[in-house]
Amino acid sequence: MLKWIVPVTMKEGVDRDTFYEFWQCIHAPHVANLAKPVRYCVTFFDGPGSLGGPPATDEMPYDGVAELWFRDFEHFNQAFGEQRGALRGVDGFGDLIEPTTDGLFTTENIIVDSEPSDDACKWVAFVKMGEGVTREELFAAWSDGHSPRVANSIARADGRCLRYTTSHANHGVEGGPWDGVAELWYTDAESALKGIPPSDEPGDPFPPLIDPEATVILQGREIVVVS
Repeated sequence: MLKWIVPVTMKEGVDRDTFYEFWQCIHAPHVANLAKPVRYCVTFFDGPGSLGGPPATDEMPYDGVAELWFRDFEHFNQAFGEQRGALRGVDGFGDLIEPTTDGLFTTENIIVDSEPSDDACKWVAFVKMGEGVTREELFAAWSDGHSPRVANSIARADGRCLRYTTSHANHGVEGGPWDGVAELWYTDAESALKGIPPSDEPGDPFPPLIDPEATVILQGREIVVVS
């Protein structure tokens, strides 16, 4: 399954509440009808996230992210590829946002799968690998070393963390702004603030492979458009 992740930043001067309402009620249905993805959700960010401590930064590079699933690139191109330009202008959404240049095509890995509630707090980390690291090295350490450790931490978290996925940007050339995305769903914002540590077990090979200063963590709420 191909997962397309598109971070979105609204233009300066746009009212946030109006923007989110327009996205959810007008633009998202247009995308669903035109692109016909297998699954489609949007996440509206309300602030930076953390790992149980203060956020690394107060900056909000994105106001939301769209995630669309397709069977493969053939499905993407048939259902949506030719309409990419039209989607920005079909309903005026393109006038509200900065150019969407940070999209990435990924493969999603579902590590912990429990259905979150509609009011769950969603935590999203945009990950950048360190200098001299290959994506193959990054993804192997992420899947084989890091994700099982996070899953173990979640299992000991008394149900506060409901779901955990990773999306590896293993489609297309390297050099984009992000090499992958990690997502966790918490029962509420307070639980998200306390955080699930990336790993409390020794020997995690993943942290040395990423650029921690470049990584961005944001949190908000998810709206499922097509399930």
